[in-house]
Amino acid sequence: MCNAEPDLSTDALGLQERKDMVNQHVKSLSPKVAGPPKADNAIRLDKGELPYPPSRHVIEAIASAARTLNRYPDILGGELRGALANYTKAKPEQIIIGNGSDDLIELIVKTFVQPGEEVLLPVPTFFVYWHSTELINARPVFVQRTADFGLDVEALLQKVTPQTKVLFIANPNNPTANLVARETIIQILDFSDRPRADRLDCMVVVDECYYEICQETVADLVDKYPHLIVLRSFSKSFGLAGLRVGYAIANEVIVDYLYRAAQLFPVSKLALVGAIAALEEISYVEANLDQIRQERGKLGKALQQLGFIIYPSATNFLFVRTEPLGITSKDLVGALQEKNIFVADFGGKPGLDEYYFRTAVGTRTENQRLLDGLQEAIAARKIDRS
Repeated sequence: MCNAEPDLSTDALGLQERKDMVNQHVKSLSPKVAGPPKADNAIRLDKGELPYPPSRHVIEAIASAARTLNRYPDILGGELRGALANYTKAKPEQIIIGNGSDDLIELIVKTFVQPGEEVLLPVPTFFVYWHSTELINARPVFVQRTADFGLDVEALLQKVTPQTKVLFIANPNNPTANLVARETIIQILDFSDRPRADRLDCMVVVDECYYEICQETVADLVDKYPHLIVLRSFSKSFGLAGLRVGYAIANEVIVDYLYRAAQLFPVSKLALVGAIAALEEISYVEANLDQIRQERGKLGKALQQLGFIIYPSATNFLFVRTEPLGITSKDLVGALQEKNIFVADFGGKPGLDEYYFRTAVGTRTENQRLLDGLQEAIAARKIDRS
């Protein structure tokens, strides 16, 4: 497995004489790398995944559907659309299903933003928002959050221009784990009713992929605010990250246009069936999340006792500041990787200095392995300094 950047300056791909075939803004994107390989016994807390497998009901439903893989999946999400309407209390026509919420983020940008236009992003936040923006040669506009990672509404509105087409708000936010109050989001949405010269004339996307954990939503407002889109996911709370199923709730007209721009079959048959089965067994999901909440509290207290700053979390992960220990997150994450323990380094990302990492809440055993690894890394740092 190689993590080196590919050398596209050579003629290996026959592009030496045709380098201009690649769009310039695509050339400027960072190459994707596989990352370090993870052994079977690795502690994988870097992707925010649920540590528990799907229920037997979900696995059996997927296995049964495998017999019909010679047939295409239903368009528009088939029966899953109706199941989600029942689950969310929305109308089926207000729901669009995609290949994970990442797919829907790209679809929203592709539908509403043209090259050169702007997407407003309060940072720190989820990197896919600005990656999707740069992918179409549009411009991400970063707005710094407050000291406690809340939304600075006035700063956001001051950045709005006629070129602003989409505002993304992750709620709870990734990676900082905090919630924005419903009243604050409504305040932002209400700016659409101002005179044209002084209003927020763009789509507002509220990403609620951790909804089942925090139980906070504005999905009930899509009828009142036609420019509101709410994103949800089966990856986190439902533990189906490997299936790639996401959905959005919005005004019927918006959903219609999004589906026009989407692929005809964006979600596999197995993913659709697995998601339906997961919705049929909400009690299993709730039991897992109760366990995550308990472990989150214990892990947060233990990390504080080690000397870290832990931010309030409404998610299945914790956002950690390493500065009180005098260790950069890069050094700490690297030390953990040597012990086969993986967390996500956020040091130096937009809106952050070099002292932040994010860790998912794992099983009790996984969390203890993380704590043991951190203790060893801290002790080794003290020895190096002496």
